[in-house]
Amino acid sequence: MTDVPESATAARGDHERDVVELGVPARTAYVSVLRTTAAALAARLDFTLDEIEDLRIAVDEASALLLTQAIAGSQLSCRFELYDSELAVAVSVQSRNPRVPARNSFAWTVLTALAGHVDTIIDSEEGRATVTLTKRGEAAGSARSMVSGEVRTLEDARNSRARDRQGTSEPDASVNDNAASAGGTGSSGLPPMGSGAVDQ
Repeated sequence: MTDVPESATAARGDHERDVVELGVPARTAYVSVLRTTAAALAARLDFTLDEIEDLRIAVDEASALLLTQAIAGSQLSCRFELYDSELAVAVSVQSRNPRVPARNSFAWTVLTALAGHVDTIIDSEEGRATVTLTKRGEAAGSARSMVSGEVRTLEDARNSRARDRQGTSEPDASVNDNAASAGGTGSSGLPPMGSGAVDQ
């Protein structure tokens, strides 16, 4: 399998991530394999349907840009890096004259709109061009933030629960007092049972 240069996300440090590498013949007929893999991995990260579709199209566009310069019989290589709510896809090919889209080009604008963040690498020594797409699942990230927020405030929730119990214990006591006073002279004003007041 052909090696693919590390994407920009690898520079973040030693954060835990899953890496999937895939190589297919550098022909249009095999781009669907990359699209399907990208969609499956994005779904694993709980991306929304719209986010998955955007990523599929972005992978398709990046592959199409690179295939026009691929050496005949070479491989179209793809490296997927999975983080908590982010998926980086690095697509690359071997080329005699490696080139990538300019940042002010229409192709770059389309890729950025679909993927969110786009980066490119040209390795002149190995004759390789790489386009890296980094897509973040906004819904997945928000859900994980909510969960982590609940964990951080767990102690506060316990304290609040304890206060609620203390607060509800007093009304219970008063109810018991009223129930007890029903048999005697209490604040309710009802005559005690057996006093004969009703008969009178």
